[in-house]
Amino acid sequence: MRTSLIKRKILNAGALWISYIRLIPWLFRLNKNSVVLDCGANIGAITSYLAVTGATIYAFEPDPVAFKILSERFRNKKNITCINKGVWDKDASIKLYKHREMKKDETSFTTGSSIVSDKKNVDVGSSYEIEVIDLVNFIRQLNKKVDLVKVDVEGAEIEILKKIIIEDAHSLFHTMYIETHETKIPGQAEELNAIKQRMKEKGITNIKLNWI
Repeated sequence: MRTSLIKRKILNAGALWISYIRLIPWLFRLNKNSVVLDCGANIGAITSYLAVTGATIYAFEPDPVAFKILSERFRNKKNITCINKGVWDKDASIKLYKHREMKKDETSFTTGSSIVSDKKNVDVGSSYEIEVIDLVNFIRQLNKKVDLVKVDVEGAEIEILKKIIIEDAHSLFHTMYIETHETKIPGQAEELNAIKQRMKEKGITNIKLNWI
């Protein structure tokens, strides 16, 4: 097994266990009346973890390799809806760039796929054409306050956050956990700092950044 693949598997496992630990309180807060959005569900580790609560879960995953596993895993779970789309600030057809090491192990490296071509670890010459949906509009159309939103979308979170702030859409959900990727995408550190400042000015406290 190559060093890069070993490293990727270790990073994936580490991030997953941190997520499990931080989400423990939600195992007691969620119930069959709750709604959860798992954005960037990949093969469904977090979806599966939270599904035991009986909550209705919408699991978004645009990568076709990961989605095939995700949809098969939950095909008989009535409380889980798997959606083969990404989330963004608008509805669109767009390229999803593969991780540059993806040929070594497709499943492990799907966690690094991104719609952001500037992301340091993607191969701009290798991509899928995918659909993305407007996350804010999707939440609005549920006509119910969402209990938990988990967002790990490899750089697409910046535009999502901007729209949430502009439209005061943070009132649509109880808590949102977001993994940011400013260390891997040039220019996003400045944008993220500006977002943090606007959140502070507006008193937005239910969006948790860099949760992993």
